[in-house]
Amino acid sequence: MSSASPAAPAGAGAVEAVIFDYGGVISVRLLGDLSNFEATMGYPTGSVTELMFGPSGVTDGAPVHDFHALEMGQLSLAEYLAGLERRAPEVLGRPLDLSAYRAFTAASAIAVHWPVVHRVRRLRDDGVRLALLTNNVREFGDAWRATFPVNELFPTVVDSCEVGMRKPDPRIYEHTCALLEVEPTVAVFLDDNEDNVDAAAALGLETVHFGADPVVSLTELDEILDRRGIKPR
Repeated sequence: MSSASPAAPAGAGAVEAVIFDYGGVISVRLLGDLSNFEATMGYPTGSVTELMFGPSGVTDGAPVHDFHALEMGQLSLAEYLAGLERRAPEVLGRPLDLSAYRAFTAASAIAVHWPVVHRVRRLRDDGVRLALLTNNVREFGDAWRATFPVNELFPTVVDSCEVGMRKPDPRIYEHTCALLEVEPTVAVFLDDNEDNVDAAAALGLETVHFGADPVVSLTELDEILDRRGIKPR
């Protein structure tokens, strides 16, 4: 369920920028049906998620799992997949069927939340500064960028694999705000990951924890914008 951040303190000023996540906000959350793959393959519940992603977060800016290193551009996709195979027996209880895994991930097509894209376009037309802040993989760049008009809508794109930082590292939010030339207190951030939302809120950004229904989350965004000096249209 999505939830907006608490009201900004008095005097925080009008919103000047809105920062959007990609997977789970612009697009439907990727690989959201891993439980189906686990059941089909007979792997323990939650084991493939653990194998792929490990724990969340960063430690002093350093990755704590291969997936984090992949998103920070420190590992290639081939190196990451080799690591999956190497760790699989310990996590899954048996080797990973890599061909089945590749087939499953290849079949997970990207679906775009078009109401979100249309809302981004209206914000652009209203003169609001916009940024896309995504944790992503270098080898997937062409694929996700082809799903909607990224360059037309977002003058500022911060991709974790290009900047060597990933959410929820506070530095990546500070970097994004610096590129937008705004203070965190006059920006709104939308993300489907609670850790990422909490880290942004701790820096003073207003936040929307994006849920399964994009219309609900966009309504929460509009409530923040209305409260902070931008009338939705």
